[in-house]
Amino acid sequence: MQRAIDTIFPAERVIDDGDMLLWRALPLHNRSSLGPFVFIDHYRHRSRRGIGDSPHPHAGIEVISYLLEGSVEHRDSLGFKDRLGPGDAQWIRAGRGMLHAEQPAGGRHGLQLWTSLPPADKLAEPAYASFRAADIPEIQHVGVLIRVIAGSLEGVAGPMKTTSPTLFVHINLDPGASVTLPVNATFELGLYVLDGRLEGDTGAQVGPGALAVLTSGSEITLQAVPDQRTDVALLGGAPIEGAILFSGPFVMDIPERLVQAKRDFASGAMGRLEGVPF
Repeated sequence: MQRAIDTIFPAERVIDDGDMLLWRALPLHNRSSLGPFVFIDHYRHRSRRGIGDSPHPHAGIEVISYLLEGSVEHRDSLGFKDRLGPGDAQWIRAGRGMLHAEQPAGGRHGLQLWTSLPPADKLAEPAYASFRAADIPEIQHVGVLIRVIAGSLEGVAGPMKTTSPTLFVHINLDPGASVTLPVNATFELGLYVLDGRLEGDTGAQVGPGALAVLTSGSEITLQAVPDQRTDVALLGGAPIEGAILFSGPFVMDIPERLVQAKRDFASGAMGRLEGVPF
């Protein structure tokens, strides 16, 4: 059965100051998750100014970063240091808690996503991995390039292994190009438009900064408008397990775990990075 667009959610413009433009497509007032995803940030900035350049904690989630343009230095309380460039991806299982910071080398364009860990894995040991652009497999159709970062599409598996069943792919369509793709019928899925515009099934267009949540089904068709290249992220996965309780950078399933995360951060149990926490 063909999936259609169920609802289009305009992302919130959290920052728009001439240097940085930051859209937040999750969480929204009337939508808290899409599959395991509970946070979708899409950013562009011109300077070396970052969003997470000061050391800060996370717990209860996996942090997924995907860089389209620019480069960034990563460091964390696990002892990992890394540099990401265009087309690279990064995965952090924060689990019971860790600290990290990222310093851009200049302007950047990319996505930062959080998936909520299942209740049984909320307090898992933190872990880190990164994936170079050359190691992310690609699928080509006429006028269409697909990069499979996490999950599987058309029998091609992405290198990123997430805790919950997840799909995250980047699709680039030439002007007027279209493609029909088989997808897991049990997944909650959506399309986030990065650039250009998609032609919706009812004739409405979906432009940059919009999250289009899809109906159920076993395949989807994407159609780019005739006069623009279109970049879109297809993402989602198995429906989320447990409650979603946010407290800043911590996402837990029960209040007691939020309290524990705050206590662990304050006590230094999540590690230290440049004297934080004091």
